[in-house]
Amino acid sequence: MLTLIFNTTEKTINVKEGYSSIYEMENITTVKPLDGYYEVMQRVDSDTSPSGYSAIPVLRLPIAATIMEIVK
Repeated sequence: MLTLIFNTTEKTINVKEGYSSIYEMENITTVKPLDGYYEVMQRVDSDTSPSGYSAIPVLRLPIAATIMEIVK
């Protein structure tokens, strides 16, 4: 079982398997459920976007095998 910890204030995620951290990422804009997966979106700079940045998917985790914890 995986544990996805999404810190909404710091915009980071930490994915753990048991007690071991297997992924740590920054600049995370959102984590959304999509077709049986949690899709992690990361903010990247973009010259073609009016806002100056865009969000791209960087990781998908199966919902059935993942516990998500949201931290403020």
